[in-house]
Amino acid sequence: MNNFSTIDFVVLIVYIIGIAIFGAFFGKNQKTTKDYFLGGRSIPWWAIGLSVMATQASAITFIGAPGWGYSGGLERINTYINVPLVMAFLMVTIVPFFYRTEVYTAYEYLERRFDVKTRSLTAGLFLIARGLATGVVLYAPALVLSVVTGWDVNLTIIFMAVIAVSYTVLGGISAVIWTDVIQMFVLWLGAALAIFTIIGNIPGGLSGAIDIGAEAGLLQSLDFSFDLSTEYSIWAGVIGGFFLHAAYFGADQSQIQRVLTSKSLKESKMSLIISGLFLFPQMLLFLFIGVLLFAFYSVQGTPDIENLNELFPLFVVNQLPVGISGLIIAGVFAAAMSSLDSALNSLSAVTVRDFYAKFFKKDASEGHYLKASRWATVGWGIYATIFAFFAGNLGPVIETVNKIGSYFYGALLGVFLLAIFVRRSNGHGAFAGVLAGMASVWAVETFADISWLYNNAVGAIVAVVIGYGVSLLSAAPEKSKLDGLVYGGEDTVQDELRRRQTAAESAQFEKDVKTMKKWPYLLIGYFFITIVILFFIQTL
Repeated sequence: MNNFSTIDFVVLIVYIIGIAIFGAFFGKNQKTTKDYFLGGRSIPWWAIGLSVMATQASAITFIGAPGWGYSGGLERINTYINVPLVMAFLMVTIVPFFYRTEVYTAYEYLERRFDVKTRSLTAGLFLIARGLATGVVLYAPALVLSVVTGWDVNLTIIFMAVIAVSYTVLGGISAVIWTDVIQMFVLWLGAALAIFTIIGNIPGGLSGAIDIGAEAGLLQSLDFSFDLSTEYSIWAGVIGGFFLHAAYFGADQSQIQRVLTSKSLKESKMSLIISGLFLFPQMLLFLFIGVLLFAFYSVQGTPDIENLNELFPLFVVNQLPVGISGLIIAGVFAAAMSSLDSALNSLSAVTVRDFYAKFFKKDASEGHYLKASRWATVGWGIYATIFAFFAGNLGPVIETVNKIGSYFYGALLGVFLLAIFVRRSNGHGAFAGVLAGMASVWAVETFADISWLYNNAVGAIVAVVIGYGVSLLSAAPEKSKLDGLVYGGEDTVQDELRRRQTAAESAQFEKDVKTMKKWPYLLIGYFFITIVILFFIQTL
């Protein structure tokens, strides 16, 4: 049994109920699917950026990353070192196309550029991949609750699912984003309190902990080995990780849907900048907590855990002051629900927009689609709950989610690259490219000994090459499939200026374009700064 007190339970319950009520509040004025899925395109950029950050600092990161750091040190930061480069890439390529075409889902763009079958295939793959990953996301906080209370983990899975689904059904994407903003600060507070507690219980404080971590080799992160089987080399992170996160942030509806809720293209890009600047230090912070925990238990004795996912939750409830541990565990739950509701909302959006309204119930009222969207949310909640029962056998939760995605994400990114950059590509090529990309990932996993991070690069490259080759065997796409939908085609800036109704609007737009031009270069520069930071850390 642990030291989770009655006061901690009260704090936990009050926090969860408060977040649930707060999230449900946003559903009271929702009348259309635009309100439900895009928040009426009125959510400020800073809230969107924090929401993306919160998803990355979800219960999976809060639980899984310290376990990663404890067992392997900082080497896994290479998975995230590419994020500034990814955000710079998305700012000038994929995101502008999605925003200008005013789509609800990323896969609607593929129908405009290619055809219905490509849209349906990619949307279907997203539903499979994100649905499975959502089960893992649900398992993580359920495990925490099980460890804290001693309840059976299957019971806590059902408990968490009911809470998350209930307020997601009512609140929509607005609830997703605004609850994320709150829980972001709670998680950072929890991380800070945990760090101070650990340092205070290690002889020599921070310097003592760093010495222990350095002696164990846990501060080493920059492995420049060209061996493709080295799982977390810097090359695997920069190359394979780039494709992983470009697909995740640019082709995964659960992420791109947030960007589409912003008031303007400029604000969409600003939300990406927040992620580009802060995701790396955030992940480094949680991995470093794992290193500190290694130092702590080197002094205090081996932790009594069955798997690494339990490491940090048990430290929180057993070592932090009464009430504080309740608040931090509540933050884990808030993070989990925010991650769950974003996934469920995006799954619902794709189900209704890309399948139900397209093939089963055309031209129905907005009220009908809103109702269908809420029922779809319930359905995906049940699906995720069932899969969560088996997630405990899949290893560290944060790695599991990324590995599930690697089977799909590369091919999905490849088809978007094909659509945006290859004018000669058509629907037949895109469809074949996606299937070939996924098959190539299976082949690499089965027959090659390389880091799983490269799977995403393999899938994307094969999808583009095969997609282009098959496209050459059939007719070129019509002009309507290219205008405003491909990079380097019609001058999108001038096109946007023509759409502006007044000189003042045009002048503001031109100013916004100039302001945002510098940021991709700044993010690239920031990437090199992160390399220097890691080099400095491993010399300690």
